[in-house]
Amino acid sequence: MSLTDSTYNGISGLMLGMGIATLPVVDGEALFGAMLGAWLVTTTRTNFKTWQRIGSWLLSAGVGYLFTPVAHPLAPFLTAGVTAFLCALIVIPISIKLMQWVDSAGIGEIIRHLRGRK
Repeated sequence: MSLTDSTYNGISGLMLGMGIATLPVVDGEALFGAMLGAWLVTTTRTNFKTWQRIGSWLLSAGVGYLFTPVAHPLAPFLTAGVTAFLCALIVIPISIKLMQWVDSAGIGEIIRHLRGRK
């Protein structure tokens, strides 16, 4: 056994012992696309304080990254990074509009709308 084999085994054993070896794999392209989309969302807001800007950036980037596996099969001609970028831009405004509608509507109206009757 060579030195590199024992070093590799030692590092992998240490990582396994710390629980790091079982972490999920992060898609770097999707993460970068989501971060860019979130940056675009937060820079267009002028009345945010610093902590609100950071929170908005984290929320948009997280949502963009999490929605990428859902949206990518719907548009397979886009790369994962572009899909994450678009998800970071689009999902938050749609969620806010939906939340405002749910707040203003009564439960009966929501049920009628979901059943297809107006």
